[in-house]
Amino acid sequence: MDSNKWRAMQIKYRQNLSYKAERLQNLYNNIPHEDQSTQLDELRQLCHQLAGSGAIYGFPEISRLAQVLNNLLKSTEHTSFLTIKLSLSELLLELEHVKALPSSISHQQADIVESSSTKRKIVIADDDADLLNFLSDTLEKAGYEVIAVQDIRLLADTVAKHNPLILLCDMAFPEGDTAGAEYLIQVRQQQGVTFPVLFISAHDNFTSRLAAIRAGSSHFLAKPIDSDKLCQLLGSLYQKSEQDPYRVMLIDDDHDVLRFYRQTLQMAGYKVLCCQKPEYALTLMLKHQPELVLIDLHMPDCHGLELGQIIRQHVELIDTPLVFMSADESLDEKMAAVRLAGDEFVHKPIAPWRLLMIVEARVKRSRLLHQQKRKLMRQPELVQHLDTLTALPTLWQLHKDIESMQHQKIPFYLLKLDLNKFHLVNDVYGHQTGDLLLQTVAWKLMQQLDTKDQLYRQNGDEFWLLLQNTSQTTAQRLAENLLISLTQSTGTLISELNLSASVGITSSDAFSESSELMIQQANIALHQAKEKQSYQIQFFNSTMQTDLSKRYQLQQSIKQALQQHEFYPVFQPIVTKDNQLYSVELLCRWQHKFQGPVSPEVFIPMLEEEGLIQQLTWQMLKEGLKHLQTWRLQQPHLKLSVNFSASDFTNPELPSELMQLLTENQLPAQALILEITESVLLENSTRLNQQLRQLKMLGFTIALDDFGTGYSSLSYLDYYPVDILKIDRSFINKLDNAKAKRLTLAIIHLAHELQLHITAEGIETAEQLQLLCAEHCQHFQGYFFSKPLSAADLLRSKWFTQPLTTSVHQPLPER
Repeated sequence: MDSNKWRAMQIKYRQNLSYKAERLQNLYNNIPHEDQSTQLDELRQLCHQLAGSGAIYGFPEISRLAQVLNNLLKSTEHTSFLTIKLSLSELLLELEHVKALPSSISHQQADIVESSSTKRKIVIADDDADLLNFLSDTLEKAGYEVIAVQDIRLLADTVAKHNPLILLCDMAFPEGDTAGAEYLIQVRQQQGVTFPVLFISAHDNFTSRLAAIRAGSSHFLAKPIDSDKLCQLLGSLYQKSEQDPYRVMLIDDDHDVLRFYRQTLQMAGYKVLCCQKPEYALTLMLKHQPELVLIDLHMPDCHGLELGQIIRQHVELIDTPLVFMSADESLDEKMAAVRLAGDEFVHKPIAPWRLLMIVEARVKRSRLLHQQKRKLMRQPELVQHLDTLTALPTLWQLHKDIESMQHQKIPFYLLKLDLNKFHLVNDVYGHQTGDLLLQTVAWKLMQQLDTKDQLYRQNGDEFWLLLQNTSQTTAQRLAENLLISLTQSTGTLISELNLSASVGITSSDAFSESSELMIQQANIALHQAKEKQSYQIQFFNSTMQTDLSKRYQLQQSIKQALQQHEFYPVFQPIVTKDNQLYSVELLCRWQHKFQGPVSPEVFIPMLEEEGLIQQLTWQMLKEGLKHLQTWRLQQPHLKLSVNFSASDFTNPELPSELMQLLTENQLPAQALILEITESVLLENSTRLNQQLRQLKMLGFTIALDDFGTGYSSLSYLDYYPVDILKIDRSFINKLDNAKAKRLTLAIIHLAHELQLHITAEGIETAEQLQLLCAEHCQHFQGYFFSKPLSAADLLRSKWFTQPLTTSVHQPLPER
């Protein structure tokens, strides 16, 4: 980039500083303020951007002051607003100073420079006059313009004057054995030069090579110099392939940083893709398949590490090198970046020469890796027969071996073993660790097998075992031993990892069955084993095939059933201790066209998997509110209890949409009880808490359903604005057990202390009701009072046909 381009970029940057200074001034005037959290977040983001961009545009003081302020903002609990404002005022003064500077710049301010000469300039620095003359003659004959420097102390002035495209530098000078490297570092710091550097030295030792690396050189040639090799190396540096340039992607929300790094890389011959929004980055990556991705860590709405995890979930991008950038030198973030990408964390601002050095090393390695993979894939027999990670036979070989044993009438058992939640290992520790763990697992499994048995790897974390001439008992025992061996320590690999697996087993009872069918049966058995947490080994039986077929048919028809309104509402009464109707819980049922009634325990998870649960919630809610409007003509205080899923609360418009629906049915917010389960609260987010409090202020009642079945319910009771505690039926059913009874009573007493109303679910006997009434439970639900009823049956029930007994509902506590 010549000085004109650099000047244009710097002027554009200073124009952007005006906008940022204005935003910083507004934040300065409003600190502290009611909207403190939002303002501090914006202030942190602006400081992060300035810390990363100031120095690379020639204004290091901006970077320094922005980083100081950013550090103060990390611990606002221990930092006064006065300290923050003082630091912010210093930054604002520096911005005003930079904005007032003249537009012209010197060569020393430019971060990247290129000669305007048509010839390729090379500076050669060496104190050996004979070698200097020899190299000059050789390179001039090859078409280069050579500037010779015999005194290393003149290096800085020579580089500033001639702007070479490359430097060939001796390592040892009279000033010291590594003086060449030391002077080059000074030049880089003073002028920000980015050109490639080749070091030459008569001392080919570790110290010299280390000095060359630290000075930003990726090439080191030992004397005597082979002139042909030197020209070939220079040619490779200058003549990057224009037909297939290296592809690099930059992801950063700061446009100034993107523009600078893009120009730097494009001038070096790279094809550069840029993206400011993380949500678009993945689409670009899948389309263009970059060979290196540089990701800023601190971006609004999506942290760089989170984006890295999303990228690693795509098979096509598993091997793409990721380099994370940040102006923050947090050790935790460095370690997380290294664990995720198997690569390094780079601290902003990144000097152009260092950027080029980082990129060049990684894109070359990335392309070489993909070339080797493509070469391997051109050997279909090797890939087809042998898993390249574990050296185990593949599924292709398993088919062949099953068919051979069936042909020979050799009895066998087929086992499929799958590691539980193995994807978390890749997400947390990175794919290199995941691959190493798979190799360790393969070794552990092999130790448990007899010589006549065989182990195979399909892909991912799936292994197959073929056991010859054995019994069901032996197969069962072997499967148990396999699981036990996996739970034992994996040594220094991941000592804290709790590794477990599930196993599906089928046998060769009918030798006429194809290998494909045998494998399908083992897959079905494995699916059943994974669904049963208490038992991780499952043998195949014909019932499993039938159940799986039914489940598949349901999955195929569930969307159509929702569109055709095959789901219908039922209502289960919730009553007071004197058997007065307090509310009705809205429940859903599905009458399948061919399979008949389908349990909610089956279709609710299916709807959640398909992303259709919100559609069902609103479909049922609209019908339920229409009925409630009619019922409240007879029961004016009747309420409707509705279950809301976690996905329902991801909708920020939920409060307004609920109010609109209630208005359409001429109902107040007090008529609706929103039941939420602990799964909704697991994220423990501030946004969810704010949304629940907004719903509470609008008049809605919040009930925590199935209390006690999760892990952290006690903390939720104080953090979230809950009105009603619904004790799960699993506690009520065990009231005859002394220990369970004490636990249930403790929950009731805790709710009383927190001024919460209590609804006991699953009441089936008069003894249960009597005990809970004595403990001052307010509301009851269960088959002792009524099963879920259709709207028509509820209207014909005693709660509507008998005269209404005067009963004043106890008001809900204020929280």
